[in-house]
Amino acid sequence: QDKALWQFGGVTLVERCLGKLRAVCEEVAIAGGQPELGRYGRVIPDGASGCGPLGGIVAALEQSSREWNLFLPVDAPFVPEECLRGMLLAAAEGDSDAVIARAGERLQPLCGVYSRGMLPVLRRELAEGRWKVAPALELAGRVRVMDFADMKWFANLNTPAEFADAAESTGTRDISIGLG
Repeated sequence: QDKALWQFGGVTLVERCLGKLRAVCEEVAIAGGQPELGRYGRVIPDGASGCGPLGGIVAALEQSSREWNLFLPVDAPFVPEECLRGMLLAAAEGDSDAVIARAGERLQPLCGVYSRGMLPVLRRELAEGRWKVAPALELAGRVRVMDFADMKWFANLNTPAEFADAAESTGTRDISIGLG
């Protein structure tokens, strides 16, 4: 089962993520998601499957009608709306082509705002097999990094163990992980 469908506090991770995005964006879609996620919203298929998040980012930017696009990974359920609003405001200042989060010393390139103007370079990086997001962004334009003090906001839930630890640390008892 896709981890997007894991339930945390009685809500799937995809619903939690989409709710935050809908609070700060007019138009929301699920980039690179599986077709069964269509019941939660518009799904933009990953045009370059197996290439990691960069494939989903490129597909989303290609289909977007907006110059600026906010990305939030489904497995980071603790990023607050205020963080997303702050990155959108920073992007609107116009001195960069992307705004990404950093917590402590760790960049969070999947939590960011990207300009469609970065597409040519991102496409090239994808086509040439260089799939790491942060280096591709650096090549594609001016990247502004926004520092956030709370590293817990960006905790990724990638395994059932991390999911269970997060539930325990937040006191959430209503969790459900489908495996298989």
